[in-house]
Amino acid sequence: MFINNSCMKQFIKSLRFFISLIVALTGCKKIIEIAPPKSQLVTTSVFENATTATAAQTAIYSQMEYSDQALPYCIPLYAGLSSDELTNYSSIPAFIEFYGNSLNARDNTYVQALWAGMYNLIYQANAIIEGLQTSSSIKGAVKQQLIGEAKFTRAFLNLNLTNFWGDVPLVAATNYEVNSTLTRSSKSNVLAQVISDLKQAAVALNSEYVDGSDTSVSADRVRPTKWAATSLLARAYLYSGAFDSAEAQATDVIENSSMFSLEADLNNVFLANSKEAIWQLLPNSSTGYNTVEAANFFLNDAPSSGVVNCTTLSNTLLSAFEQGDNRRKSWIDSSTDGVKYYYYPFKYKVTQSSSITEYSMVLRLAEQYLIRAEARAQQDNLTGAAGDLNIIRNRAGLPNTTATTKSDFLAAILHERQTEFFSEWGHRWFDIVRTGTVNSIMGSPQNVCVQKGGTWSSDWQLYPIPQVERENNPQLTQNSGY
Repeated sequence: MFINNSCMKQFIKSLRFFISLIVALTGCKKIIEIAPPKSQLVTTSVFENATTATAAQTAIYSQMEYSDQALPYCIPLYAGLSSDELTNYSSIPAFIEFYGNSLNARDNTYVQALWAGMYNLIYQANAIIEGLQTSSSIKGAVKQQLIGEAKFTRAFLNLNLTNFWGDVPLVAATNYEVNSTLTRSSKSNVLAQVISDLKQAAVALNSEYVDGSDTSVSADRVRPTKWAATSLLARAYLYSGAFDSAEAQATDVIENSSMFSLEADLNNVFLANSKEAIWQLLPNSSTGYNTVEAANFFLNDAPSSGVVNCTTLSNTLLSAFEQGDNRRKSWIDSSTDGVKYYYYPFKYKVTQSSSITEYSMVLRLAEQYLIRAEARAQQDNLTGAAGDLNIIRNRAGLPNTTATTKSDFLAAILHERQTEFFSEWGHRWFDIVRTGTVNSIMGSPQNVCVQKGGTWSSDWQLYPIPQVERENNPQLTQNSGY
């Protein structure tokens, strides 16, 4: 069962640590201690004041960045290995399975950890929603902001879960007996819940970035806002085929030019609080490095055979860049062992440093332009699609698109997403699956899977439900082919 007593214990352990961490980061000098509950996930004392409730929510963001399943690294790593984006050098059997599109439902502990890790965070978000709804101590704008953040978080995680596994359980509460026997909801129902959560979050969340008080404006773009919910809503609508709604939501974000704009210099895109950032995760300077992406993708010499620094960018990706594309020069670097050059993502450029200058980018404005371009193309507004696509191409130093037909535009947008969002949050894998191009890319005629040493089956576009979860909850069915 994906939500069990061990998750409860881990939550309390994480909560106590991250509350003290977040309090330190927000400048409060008092260390807050919360006694572990005897039978509940979170005692009501957490929701007796705004400081502890805020710390419980912001702890989720810290866990996204720093838990064993550091999502900004693990999601693009696993998805990049599964797709045509990364080349594997790890000797770990689980990584070889990702790369060869041959995941083992029983033995691949990394698949299980990704599943359990995201559900654990959903569980925490649900606990926060429930605790705040029954709290009489926290009221008004603070309660509204925190509930909005928790619903946004739940939507973000559910969207990632359904992108990897298709039909997944929808966990909307903390009731252990109910959660332990949930069946899988259809992907369409999951997307509907994601959209519902995001619509509510967009209403509840502040339109400005806030600090630890939940109401005062902050320069740091690390707390979700109305615009983060709107941006993710545009993505969810695009994924569900509601192209008119996707266009409308993306337009709302794009037109907020006082808050968001594309960085003209590609080297500034991933800096802390860049103008392009819609939502970022805040690194912790005590780790000795900035982002987990830089720490784990950066290469000083040959790739390792372990868990981190074990991949390079694939030849397929490298060859996808057109001549003169500045992203190839600014966002990719190489290392050498004296014999061979190894190319790796260089979007984040700071590895070891106690001075934080880069934040992990989760949502950024460029995606909104390409969401709107795709949505417009799907609605046969090719002139509008060209305008959005060309904005991204011109920023990269490329000429206007030569696409003329709807199919040309959709292919051109998919290609642009490949070169714009590589090594970011699994976009490439999710894109080829959702657009129905996965079989032609991974199988015949491109045969990427064969080139990686595997044999492609259309079943492999979904990850297996971890067998340990199915044994704990017999109501969970398995994806086809596993």
